[in-house]
Amino acid sequence: MTWFFLTITAVLFIVIETVLEKKTLFQARSLEFAALFAFSNALISIPLVFMADFAQINPFVIGIIFLASLPSAGASLLVFKTIKHNQLSETAPILALMPLVVTIFAYIALGEKMTGIQLLGVLLIVGGMIFLELKNFKLNCGIFREGRSKYVYYILLYLLIGGISAIFDRIILFRYQVNPLAYLVFIQFFIAVSYATFFAYRLYKRQITGEMKKDVKQSWKIIFFISLLTVAHRYMYASAIQVAASIGMVIAIYKMSSLFHVFTGGKFFAEDGIFRKVVASVIILGGTIMLVIS
Repeated sequence: MTWFFLTITAVLFIVIETVLEKKTLFQARSLEFAALFAFSNALISIPLVFMADFAQINPFVIGIIFLASLPSAGASLLVFKTIKHNQLSETAPILALMPLVVTIFAYIALGEKMTGIQLLGVLLIVGGMIFLELKNFKLNCGIFREGRSKYVYYILLYLLIGGISAIFDRIILFRYQVNPLAYLVFIQFFIAVSYATFFAYRLYKRQITGEMKKDVKQSWKIIFFISLLTVAHRYMYASAIQVAASIGMVIAIYKMSSLFHVFTGGKFFAEDGIFRKVVASVIILGGTIMLVIS
C-alpha cells in the first residue's frame, strides 16, 4: 500500500498549495506568479539530478522534452489566470476534465483504443459538466455567466494545450521509457528558460515596471514554499506510479484533489453552491475513474 499513501500525501500537498496559490494571486499578477513559480520549481529540482536515472536521455529525447515544455509553460499560466479570476470550487471540476481531453487526443494522435467503460466514463464526465454549469436549463451560471467569456476561453485553451502536453508526457515516459525524475528535472528547467527568455525580451523593451518588481519582492517567499510543495507532490506521484501495480488507480486517487478543492473553496473563500459543485465533482470523478482504470 506504499503507492496509496504516497498518492494521498501528494493530493494533500496539492490542496494546500492550491489554497496558497489562490490567496497569493489575490495580490500578485498571474504572469509574475507563473514565472516565479517556474524559476522556483527549477531551483528546487536541482537535488533530483543526484537521484534520477539519465540512461534514456539523449539529444533527441532532450529535444522532445523541450517541445513538451512549451505547452506546459503556457498551461501553467492559464491555470493561474483561471484560479485568480474564478471561484476555486467552480474551476476545479472543469479542470478535472483533462483526462477526457487526454483520452480523446490519445485516441486521435496515438491510435489508442477506447473501451465501452471509457465511453461510459466520457458520458459521466460530460453529464457532470452539464450539471455543474446549467441552472434552470440555461448557461447562466458558473463560468458561463455574463461577462465571464474570457475565462471560458482560458479554460478551453488550457484543456487544449494541457492535453497536448499530456500526450508529450505519455510519449516521453512510456514510449521512450525516460525516468520520471529525469523528465521532471529537464522539463522544469526548460519551462524556467521559456519564462526567462520572455522576461529578458520585456526587459529589453523596457516593459518591466516598478509595480512588477514590487509584486516579485512581496510574493517570492510564499511562491518558493508553494514550489516546495509542488516538487514534493510531483516526486511522490512519480514514485507512486513506479511502485503501484495499477497506474490507473494512482491517477484516479490523484484526481480526487478536484473534489477537495471544492470543499476548500467553500471553507476558505466562502464560495457558494458547494452542494451542487460537490455532486458535479463526484460525477466527473466517477467518469475519470472509468477512463483511467480501464
